[in-house]
Amino acid sequence: MSLERLQQQVDLALEVYRGCQQLEQREYGPQYDEVKRMEDEAPAPDPCTETFNELLEACMRYVSSGGDRDVLELGEYRQAVYSRLEDMERWENEGGQS
Repeated sequence: MSLERLQQQVDLALEVYRGCQQLEQREYGPQYDEVKRMEDEAPAPDPCTETFNELLEACMRYVSSGGDRDVLELGEYRQAVYSRLEDMERWENEGGQS
């Protein structure tokens, strides 16, 4: 698959994830920050986890096919995506399986 097509998949996954985040913010309104904090502290289901994982997978396919991750326009999610990708890379380098 071409890098252009893979980049389009990243863009689509980002759009879906961003939409999930925005929906969650509208749903919880003023309690959004408190709900996110509680999700971080306890094993509560996060409805956007699956869409975030799909974004990560799209980014990994793009990079593994020779794409430069710095080209991807991840906006406000860039740091979260990079951090998770680096955690996964470190885990694989220590003998974990992907």
